[in-house]
Amino acid sequence: MSVSGRAPGGIRIGVLGVNFGWGPHAALETVISQIRRTVSGDCRIIVFGSEYGRSLLENVVDEWIEFDGTDYAALTRAAAARELDVALVTLEGFAARAFEEAGVRTVFVDLMPFLWHGPDLAVPPLDVSHYLALRLPGLSSETLGWMRGIRNLRWVGAVVPWQSPDVQPVARSHAEGNRGAIVTLGGMLGLTTRDTTTYPSLVLPGAVEALIEAGFESILIAGNTPRPDLEAMVAPYRAQAEFRFGPLTRAEYRARIAGSALCLSQPGLMSLLEASSTGTPLIRLPPQNVSGFQQAEIHRIATGAHTGLDWPTDVVDEAVVARKAGESEAAGNDYVYEAIADGLAHRADATRRSLRDQLAKLIPECLALPPDVWTGLVEKVGTDGAREIADVVLDTARSAPRADGPPW
Repeated sequence: MSVSGRAPGGIRIGVLGVNFGWGPHAALETVISQIRRTVSGDCRIIVFGSEYGRSLLENVVDEWIEFDGTDYAALTRAAAARELDVALVTLEGFAARAFEEAGVRTVFVDLMPFLWHGPDLAVPPLDVSHYLALRLPGLSSETLGWMRGIRNLRWVGAVVPWQSPDVQPVARSHAEGNRGAIVTLGGMLGLTTRDTTTYPSLVLPGAVEALIEAGFESILIAGNTPRPDLEAMVAPYRAQAEFRFGPLTRAEYRARIAGSALCLSQPGLMSLLEASSTGTPLIRLPPQNVSGFQQAEIHRIATGAHTGLDWPTDVVDEAVVARKAGESEAAGNDYVYEAIADGLAHRADATRRSLRDQLAKLIPECLALPPDVWTGLVEKVGTDGAREIADVVLDTARSAPRADGPPW
């Protein structure tokens, strides 16, 4: 049904996520699903841009509107033309301002408040109608300082998929004979890169060797890398373990982590939170970008688990990452992307041995930790983020003036 043909009284929600990996869109999918469970009657979800999230959002979206990611005046005009009741935006502060310019009260969800400093402080929309920030441990005094300037700030919990209370964990642990592991690579898409093969090509050989040497017999590799490429990467090991490949649906992704005895995950925040919500033991793979270093540290602080893999310093030097990131996130990311590519070209075998040897030590240490360690992140952050965000979105929509009748 077109917007112009809709019955009065329905709700119209504009949605936009920053095109950086899958995390912002995974969060949107979870929140939209919560909204749809909450609302009775007509609810139309209109997504602007957000190309990286199409595969994750396709089952919860009614309409897609083109947005090139740069023409915010055009976004304002497009938003005004849709007669929206409310907008929901993850991590794209300039887009949030564009919706507000269109007269659309906007809910901005900041999944990474630790990210903004220096010139990147131009991104957070401090005057947006509702600024919802993830309640993360270990935020610096610098971060908390600039956040005091937010006009309408509210802290929220982790945005993890809803699970029926009737569903109980049934996975066996490693000690009980479970020899299944999952390796999660994430979306691997950045503002300036669409390369989804270089990182796994450098990381997977050492990870797979270590898992096989530790006795794992079934390995699921989930990520945004084309299956033929993943198959080629693990070809030397096909006789030693059973391999399966993603990407996975949102529900299946969480279920597969919950059903595994061990998770090796790139340190994307949404990946770490979803794994924590299942309680599956986790080893952090080396970071793919600047935020990955910070998110790995957040996970370590929250869980107390020193189960993270480090890059060899002659591949990715963390001191250089910090220095470049001090200039801007983009400068830091450019260094990391170039360093990983150079590592694959010139230091692939040394990196394989380094990661394999680190894992040989970390896997038994990880599996020996108490089970409650692994839920530490979501216990500190909370798990009600999707409901909290959905409530703010719906309350904002209910109070919005309507051209076709009373507020929804």
